[in-house]
Amino acid sequence: MRVTKLFALSLAFVFMLGTNVFAAQTFNVAVGDPEDSEQGVAAKAFKQYVEDNSKGDVQIKLFFSGQLGDESEAFKNVQKGSLPFAVGGIANLVPFEKRLGILNLPYLFETLDEVVVGTNGKAAELLQSYAQKAGFRILCWTYTDFRYISNSKHPIKTLADMKDLKFRVPQSPVLIAAYKAFGGSPTPISWAETFTALQQGVVDGQCYGYIGFKAMKFNEAKQKYLSEVHYTYQLQPLVMSERVYRKLKPELQKLFVDGGIYAQEAVLKFQKEEAQAAKDALIAAGLVVDQLEDEAAWKEAALEKVWPQMANEVGGKDAINDYLKAMGKQPWEPKK
Repeated sequence: MRVTKLFALSLAFVFMLGTNVFAAQTFNVAVGDPEDSEQGVAAKAFKQYVEDNSKGDVQIKLFFSGQLGDESEAFKNVQKGSLPFAVGGIANLVPFEKRLGILNLPYLFETLDEVVVGTNGKAAELLQSYAQKAGFRILCWTYTDFRYISNSKHPIKTLADMKDLKFRVPQSPVLIAAYKAFGGSPTPISWAETFTALQQGVVDGQCYGYIGFKAMKFNEAKQKYLSEVHYTYQLQPLVMSERVYRKLKPELQKLFVDGGIYAQEAVLKFQKEEAQAAKDALIAAGLVVDQLEDEAAWKEAALEKVWPQMANEVGGKDAINDYLKAMGKQPWEPKK
């Protein structure tokens, strides 16, 4: 009898080893941009990883182009826990935690390598601590290039060329201040309404990287001229509701965290490989691309006007310097 019981227990143990630890579940992800954007790449990579490594028990359902509401609404629902995941621009996450607005400071990053440092290691841990206090868990940083400035009127080669042009911007005090410092006229408009606003001439221009520009078809919304202004790098986090996360079993928590790491690596690779191809295709379709003749003046305007004016909006000088220190950069001291 004892041998029979031991044999039965052994069979049960073997069965457990071969059984998937994940129960059948489906999670929705709101994605602000179209499927062929960097956001789409990150979301699809996350989906692939989660479904493959759960042997299909955990299903990820993606909703592109704001199908579940604009990015601000999606983030609000994630914070409440009524939506588990969302991908959107960092500017739309800032209203929930102002210190994340540090990432919008103009000329914070000068190269993609600096952006990568600023979204990994100690810098990423600091940003994560801010996000979690606001009810979000950052799983992945989507790299979507510098926010190059486009418009329908004329080429922009100097600060003087910004005069009298109206630009769509997110609901970001920092970006609004930056455009004013550069001589433009910023108008906050939701991302979902941007294409129509450009097409109807409500605003003259916007700012986005080449892949996103192409995915959104902004060249069909009167955007004829683009200037490679490196004033801000567009970071778009994939976030999970902290409320939802804390209710999950450790195995599922780890699956989502590892899926985010995989997605971040995938979208960085995609950005490096595809941005030039998107640029070439847009130029072939008629987009006029220019370089700035006076970018040093843009940076000076940012550091002397925008940073001092907006420091308190992003948590103060100490918060800014905490992040710069985490990146291994020198502290910032405003000019007196």
